[in-house]
Amino acid sequence: MNIRHGSTQIKCKQCDYVTKDKCNLNRHMDVHHGSTQFKCTYCDYVVKCKKSLRRHMNDRHGSTQFKCTDCDYVTTWKPFLKRHMNVRHGSTQFKCALCDFVTTWKRYLKKHMNRHGSTQSKCGQCDYVTAYEPNLKSHMNVHHGSTQFKCTDCDYVTKSEKCLRRHMNGRHGSTQFKCTACDYVTKDKCNLKRHMNVRHGSTQFKCAHCDFVTTWERYLKKHMMVRHGSTQFKCGQCDYVTTYELNLKRHMNVHHGSTQFKCTDCDYVTKSKKCLRGHMNGRHGSTQFKCTACDYVTTGKPFLKRHMNVRHGSTQFKCGQCDYVTIYELNLKRHMNVHHGSTQFKCTGCDYVTKDKRNLKRHMNVRHSSTQFKCTGCDYVTKDKHCLKRHMNSRHGSTQFKCVDCDFVTKDKRNLKRHMNVRHGSTQFKCTECDYVTKDKRNLKRHMNVRHGSTQFKCTDCDFVTKWKSCLKVHINVRHGSTEFKCANCAYVTKCKRYLVIHIKKNHG
Repeated sequence: MNIRHGSTQIKCKQCDYVTKDKCNLNRHMDVHHGSTQFKCTYCDYVVKCKKSLRRHMNDRHGSTQFKCTDCDYVTTWKPFLKRHMNVRHGSTQFKCALCDFVTTWKRYLKKHMNRHGSTQSKCGQCDYVTAYEPNLKSHMNVHHGSTQFKCTDCDYVTKSEKCLRRHMNGRHGSTQFKCTACDYVTKDKCNLKRHMNVRHGSTQFKCAHCDFVTTWERYLKKHMMVRHGSTQFKCGQCDYVTTYELNLKRHMNVHHGSTQFKCTDCDYVTKSKKCLRGHMNGRHGSTQFKCTACDYVTTGKPFLKRHMNVRHGSTQFKCGQCDYVTIYELNLKRHMNVHHGSTQFKCTGCDYVTKDKRNLKRHMNVRHSSTQFKCTGCDYVTKDKHCLKRHMNSRHGSTQFKCVDCDFVTKDKRNLKRHMNVRHGSTQFKCTECDYVTKDKRNLKRHMNVRHGSTQFKCTDCDFVTKWKSCLKVHINVRHGSTEFKCANCAYVTKCKRYLVIHIKKNHG
């Protein structure tokens, strides 16, 4: 409820930025108003974000090495050195303040502390208090329980079955597990395994190029990649070395590249051929991809591929019982199930019948399920979990996404993206057939289908024809469909799923 209905807002003291997350405010202050700057020690790169500096150091100057002070281990990644120090030479121990738990890993201590939690469980017969419920159960059995467990070999008596087991193994157990490398002896097999791994590392993975040794295979793999990458690519003009050819090419272009790629239509200049290509396609659309089978022309290679598959695809999946043809096997399967399938899924609670198993599940949840999802902020009740989520976001959602360029505010992140593209976006999508221009890619697709599209979707049961596949679906459901969509909150019934969604939003949202 604090997350959904929380009203606490944290404001930036230097601008209008507002958030409910303190971490977001800190990040905002560092990036936009922070005076602290992180400088690269190898070049003039300056940034306000420490994480960005780390990424820059790894990408541009990945020659920094972190050496272990206790052995010959070397790595270019500081986290790997920390892990190595903890596993191999870890003297730092993190102790639990509430029990005897000890570990060399801080995150394990945090996980352990969760067991003690903030909730307290009190004993009803004495002053004992614990944050861990199993401890209370043990306390009740030991101090207030009537059941006693007696040792059959001596006079030992306890109220805990676990304590009796430990006593039997420790005092009277005959089985012992001995270490083959030292004098360590234990009656617990798990303890012996742990001892072998920590003290003697029975299975060792050795590096074939240096003295690096580890009991973990994945650490050896990482070591081999970082330290002895089979192929090394060296820069001929400086000391830069990398195991990735792509990194060397990028390094050469950025630091030593004399080659410049110029735009023939404007003053744009870059050292990257890829950047020039993107600029040409985005700004001047000079590159054209032509279809070899028809007059189709586009500035995007993926569009040409899609056109070839849809218009001239050699692989076609035909229905053996009617004239239906598609280039997608999945569409053919769906067509067979819906139009020619003999399998029917029947509802056990009413006369509802469908050829789609998913529709039956949805019907069962909406019509016959006893489970109800209640809103914790109002009296809204529904049998559909998705409807509850939609209701929470629209009615009680506290998170708001604001436009930085105008007063537009929305609770849906996707709406903000769409608003930015349409209202403030510089990217424009142009029609290759006429002068139509739009900032929304979906509008261009719709325009192409309506104005220049030759594809037609025909109804197999009547003469209805449309250029829109979605319109054909609606037509089939309304005119020829037997499937009905019923509202779980009132008597409203429709053959169109979209109309049901609109109805729920208007009347029960």
